[in-house]
Amino acid sequence: MPKITLLLLTHNEQEKIEKNFGWLDVCPSINEIIAIDDNSEDKTVEKVKKLQSKFRTVRVFSRGLNNDFSAQRNFGVSKSTNDWILWLDADETVRKDFIDFISHIDNNKYYNYAFRRHDIFLGHELKHGETSSQYFLRLFNQKHGKFTGQVHEIWQSDKPIFHSNCFITHTSHTTLRSFFNKINLYSDIRSQELYQNGVKTNLFQIVFYPKVKFIQNYLFRLGFLDGTPGIILALGMSFHSFLVRAKLWHLSSQ
Repeated sequence: MPKITLLLLTHNEQEKIEKNFGWLDVCPSINEIIAIDDNSEDKTVEKVKKLQSKFRTVRVFSRGLNNDFSAQRNFGVSKSTNDWILWLDADETVRKDFIDFISHIDNNKYYNYAFRRHDIFLGHELKHGETSSQYFLRLFNQKHGKFTGQVHEIWQSDKPIFHSNCFITHTSHTTLRSFFNKINLYSDIRSQELYQNGVKTNLFQIVFYPKVKFIQNYLFRLGFLDGTPGIILALGMSFHSFLVRAKLWHLSSQ
């Protein structure tokens, strides 16, 4: 059983830390927590430090996000004393089957493990839509890859991935305000990233990409079966697509 580091990025997450990480007490394979805190103004750091136990160390580093999630996570990876790293967000938690799985991985056969996700949005579980059929690579050996992408970062590795049917529960947004604030923030970061990479957009993309995004999530991925939360999410992600391209156009035209 390899020892695993839990990697967290935090920013004003005190309630989520207290709510979502009680499972650590029955997960002895995680013997270290590395938290990279983006200048929290609440008791997040204090709550993270309370996750320390007799068999688990906790180290918190204060570091501004600077609109680059991958840089933040790669910094955290560099501070880990273990080769194996599990990365979660503060609004995610796991169940017993997940704990059992990561406690018995074959660390000589695979270097990357991906998991399904249960999304809870505005208090409702979503069973369809954008992320329903996706796997998320969350457990890896740090010797074989790195994080890429300023926003919606992923672990990039040339090693095979084992796809587990264990779930991560993701309670994303409890209010529409937080949902649209994140859309605005993430579209800022993504448009800046595209602009820095020399990508340009045009009227066709600004008009039609959001429409295609909505049709894909709401119809083809059956988001309509999730009722009102399903259409709110589909429209929100379509709006995100619109904002990215509108902001990219504005940056390019200045």
